[in-house]
Amino acid sequence: MQYLDLVKVERSYQSASAQQLKKIEWAGARLLFIAGTAFGVTTGIGLYLLAPLFSYWFFGNYRFWKYAHMGPRLIAYAYIMAYRWLKGEFAPGVSLTAPPMSKPDLTLVQMNPAWENGEACTNCGKCCQKIRCPLLEANGQCMGYDSFYWRYFNCGRYPTNQKEINHYECPKWLMRIQ
Repeated sequence: MQYLDLVKVERSYQSASAQQLKKIEWAGARLLFIAGTAFGVTTGIGLYLLAPLFSYWFFGNYRFWKYAHMGPRLIAYAYIMAYRWLKGEFAPGVSLTAPPMSKPDLTLVQMNPAWENGEACTNCGKCCQKIRCPLLEANGQCMGYDSFYWRYFNCGRYPTNQKEINHYECPKWLMRIQ
C-alpha cells in the first residue's frame, strides 16, 4: 500500500511540475511578444528583422509580405495602447501565466439564447470596433482570428465578466449565475 501512495505522490508532483513548466512557457511567450513588439516599434529596424515573427503573432503564418500593408496600422495601435497604459486608462487583463484560450471560459459565460448566429460572432465586432482594433476588416471579420495574439491576450478569452459585456454592448454573451 505504501508503494501505491508513493506512486500517487510522484504523479501528483510530476503533474504540478508539468503545470509550472507550462506557466513558464506561457509567460515566456508573452514576454517575448512584448519585448519583440517594443523592440520593433521603438527601433523601426526591428520591424523588418522580426517581420516573419510579427506576421505569425498577428496573422497565424510567417508570410509577412501578405500583411505588410498592415504594418503602419499595427504600429500606430501599439503606440496608442502604450500611451493609454502610461496614462492608466488601460491595463492588460491577462496574467503572464494564464493559459492561452480560443474561446471564453464557459463556466463563467453562456451564449445569449437570443443570439441567432451560432458559435460565430459573425460580423458583430462591437468589441473590436470600440477599441478600434486594426485587425478588424471592413466586413466585420478578424484578420487575426485564433492567432497567437488572439489566444494569448484578451481576444480569445473575451468576455470574462459582466463589466466587459456591458462596456462592449455584447449581444452574444451572458454571465452564468454563480
